[in-house]
Amino acid sequence: MGFSSVVGTTVMIVALLICGAYLYTTMDNYYENVDHAYSVYYEHIHNKLDEKLLITNVIATATQTNITIYNNGSVVVEPDKFTILFDGTVVPEENISYYPQKKYLVPLDSITIVVNWTRPFRICVVSDNGNKYFYSVP
Repeated sequence: MGFSSVVGTTVMIVALLICGAYLYTTMDNYYENVDHAYSVYYEHIHNKLDEKLLITNVIATATQTNITIYNNGSVVVEPDKFTILFDGTVVPEENISYYPQKKYLVPLDSITIVVNWTRPFRICVVSDNGNKYFYSVP
């Protein structure tokens, strides 16, 4: 083996080490991103399964509907992120207010959602975790 063979082999080994280090850092960053996404996904699924809201009372008049919701699950939810549907139509947020004013609905607590909209026959409340709760107004 001559001098050029040793230098050529050394250059190839150094090039392979540099490529290996680059691929390792790239794959490590990719793995961290995927792992974080799975953690967020599993936390969302856990919250969705542990959430249990009950529509306990609905008082409906011609122009206003009061919906009382009780949190019977083990997850804290945000009522401001709820979506209210009357007969399949989304009620605009400017027509919805909450009594009492709370940012969070903790377990074993209730809140009344006051909706200034026409009288519904069917109510759907979609929580911030994506669960749907239905109520038929008699």
